[in-house]
Amino acid sequence: MTPLTTTLLFGASVLLAMVLTKIIATAFGRLSLIDRPDGDRKLQTESVPLGGGLAVACTVVTTISLAALLGGLASDPSWGGFFSGLLPAAAVLLVVGVVDDFVGLTGIYKLIGQFLAATLLAVGGAHFEMISLAGMQIHLGDLAIPFAIFFCLGAINAFNLIDGSDAFASSIGAVVCLTMGLISLGQGHVAGAALSFAVAGGLIGFLRYNFPPAKIYLGDTGSMLIGLVVSYVSISCSVKEQAAVAIAVPVALCAIPIFDAAAALLRRVLTGQSVFAADRGHFHHSLLLRGLSAGQAAAVAALLTTVTCTGALLSYYTNNEAFAILSVLAVFVALASLRVFGHTEVSLVLHQLAKRVRSLRKAPATPTADDKTHHSIQLQGSRAWRDLWQGMCEQAPNHDVRCLRLTINIPRLHEHFYAAWEDSQAVRTDNEWAIVVPLTYRGAAVGKLSLKGSPTAGGLDSMRDVLDFLEPVEQQLASLIETDPVAPQPVSANPELVTAT
Repeated sequence: MTPLTTTLLFGASVLLAMVLTKIIATAFGRLSLIDRPDGDRKLQTESVPLGGGLAVACTVVTTISLAALLGGLASDPSWGGFFSGLLPAAAVLLVVGVVDDFVGLTGIYKLIGQFLAATLLAVGGAHFEMISLAGMQIHLGDLAIPFAIFFCLGAINAFNLIDGSDAFASSIGAVVCLTMGLISLGQGHVAGAALSFAVAGGLIGFLRYNFPPAKIYLGDTGSMLIGLVVSYVSISCSVKEQAAVAIAVPVALCAIPIFDAAAALLRRVLTGQSVFAADRGHFHHSLLLRGLSAGQAAAVAALLTTVTCTGALLSYYTNNEAFAILSVLAVFVALASLRVFGHTEVSLVLHQLAKRVRSLRKAPATPTADDKTHHSIQLQGSRAWRDLWQGMCEQAPNHDVRCLRLTINIPRLHEHFYAAWEDSQAVRTDNEWAIVVPLTYRGAAVGKLSLKGSPTAGGLDSMRDVLDFLEPVEQQLASLIETDPVAPQPVSANPELVTAT
């Protein structure tokens, strides 16, 4: 691709995206194809049309087609994987995204659609043959396609999860695609360069109407397609001679979305929640609740992405993965050490590791008072959940409860609390009972309480005893929800992990 062709392709994508986004926003608004506030997860003040992803997709297809036909790019051999893998995969994701945006899909069905798209991409030729980690060459062999599917699923979900604030995902996606375009040009990969600059231009044109206050949303259609394109270009532009860069560069390019997705996964798994559970602990929530506007949050995300993308570029042009790795580490350490994002999840991981180490120690011959352990962490918010928790821990032994786990998750109030308690003195028996109680407030789920114990009386008597224990919990829970917090705290700004024995 010549500089003139590249410039024309990028400029045409910007202009066409602006036109199509305006048309789709107006049409979808009139057709009521909109995202409505629900007072829980969707807290915007008014309804906003969906369909930004369709505008970007139509822009890319149009400009790529024109460039291939008029710019003489169609004969380049790099287009092979585009037709055999990317187009079928994109078609599947387009259907999944549209259905999810306008009808709604459960997490598992959306994941099935994503898996199908990732499989089509990998089978169509987009997969690594060899990767390198810390200088160690790893030949994937039969694992090449499974690894590519995993890589693609990660990219799709990373961009999907981070799309929760005006201009956030589209700003990050534009920076990433521009960087991929430069790398593709350096490799002479025409399809990768054309696709990257077309998507970057489409996202920048879309930002004209997505910048706060957003007049149209990207939707799952758009965010998932960004992840698909990023994974395709990253894989197809990798070469065996630069296997180290083939894995280090994509990780650096997608560092911010990867941080957010990994933190969400750790947070949910380590607090006993479903991986599909919604919360307001994402990176954009952290920035917004620290006082930044939506526009400022998007600018910060784009700036940090520029840092990691610069590391990716340096790694590519010097054939040294250290630049990509160092840029990623620098951003992560800065965010975690400044307690902006990621420090909560680090605390949870460290606690779990400490718990595993303690479990490996030899148990004392004689139980002591120190055998009662509990820990709690205020992931978000400032309501006095620990007061409720402390009372539960004190009363649990009186009701034959030996193990408790409490999760509070109220996204609309930015409240998230997790705690666990265990009485290791209690005798474990084969007929130990276990109960998981959903906690609700005015019909809406706000958390869950898990209990385990060994019955000292008949089964029904034990359950009555447990009910006596549970009776005041929801009353106290409702009281805390209805009480304004003493001092509002930014999400995950100062999570305090309390561990006691």
